[in-house]
Amino acid sequence: MTFTLSHDLYVYNLHLIRWFASFVGLDIMAPNYKPNILTFLAFFGLSISLIGEVYTVWYFWPILDKLMESAAIFGVFIQGLAKFYTALRRKFFEVMYNRLDLFHYEYRNHEKNNATLLLLMNRICLLRKLITSQFSISILTLMVTPVAQYILKGERFLVYTIILPFTDPEITSHYLLNLVVQYYLLIVGLAGFSAAENVLILFVTSVAGYADVLKNKIDEMNIILLDAQNSRDRTSVKLKLREIVLLHQRVLEYEDDLDKRYYLNNWVQVASSIFNLTGALFGCYVSNSFTMNALAITIVIQLFELCLLGTILSIKNEEIEHAFYDSLWYLMDHSEKKDFLIMFHKCQHAKEMTVASMAALNIVLFIAIMQKIYALAMMMMRFSE
Repeated sequence: MTFTLSHDLYVYNLHLIRWFASFVGLDIMAPNYKPNILTFLAFFGLSISLIGEVYTVWYFWPILDKLMESAAIFGVFIQGLAKFYTALRRKFFEVMYNRLDLFHYEYRNHEKNNATLLLLMNRICLLRKLITSQFSISILTLMVTPVAQYILKGERFLVYTIILPFTDPEITSHYLLNLVVQYYLLIVGLAGFSAAENVLILFVTSVAGYADVLKNKIDEMNIILLDAQNSRDRTSVKLKLREIVLLHQRVLEYEDDLDKRYYLNNWVQVASSIFNLTGALFGCYVSNSFTMNALAITIVIQLFELCLLGTILSIKNEEIEHAFYDSLWYLMDHSEKKDFLIMFHKCQHAKEMTVASMAALNIVLFIAIMQKIYALAMMMMRFSE
């Protein structure tokens, strides 16, 4: 399907995200949305699994490899709970969706800006396909593993090492109950995580669209300033400067809301990655678990994606700052320079995505986290020996 307007592609992408969210009962953009049976089933499955972690530790104690595998999966459920809570804060998503809808709609007839935003939306859709495919492959791997183990070895394996409270997987009926619940949570997890990750990608990378349109407006202002050098009529300059001021204010408000609403999500995702990857790497080393290999790859990609989005946000803020600095501001009159300097000052102190306001979310942090997780996993492996 080919689109010529960025607004149409934005609406199409949003419909796909809502389609994924509907499997979890979290299509919060539906008119008069209310939690439904799918919402309660997903939340119940998530809650019972989180409680099941305590029972799992008691059941498998002191088998270290089983405990580490359960810790790896437990981190995933913690992420799921944080994403569930974030999604239920419906007002934030309505505001963000409407902002982006209006933004794309405003520039649908502006040839250059529409082309810029259309290119951005095509890249966002490509990322959506890659993320969804990666999740699908990982989930399919997890679902096939118990079946393959039973066919090849005649042994019964669960999808992951968290069992329902007060059940014994050695009993056939209990084993099947655990397996059904785990398969259900995998399907729900695929839909829920795909929707959550794609929304995050949409929101953060849209800052690039704001930045590019803002740079285009600054370029247009430069042309107007050159034309107005020998004229006393500053109307066109002031009108364009007003457009830039209003758009820059929208960018600042957008980034501020983004940082506030994803504060918890970022912290939980980074913190839980320590459980996920440490347990998964331990499982890969000790038991050569195919499930843990798939989980480790998924978590690394997910963490890298989050840190990359933070880097993109920082880079685009720097581009805005450079665009202001390299503009023909010296051709402005005194009152115009005052407004321009205020914007330039604000763009020098732009918001960044952080982890609990302790560290900027970027590729440098990703490398530091991976080093710490590797060191912790190696320590656990030596302990097991």
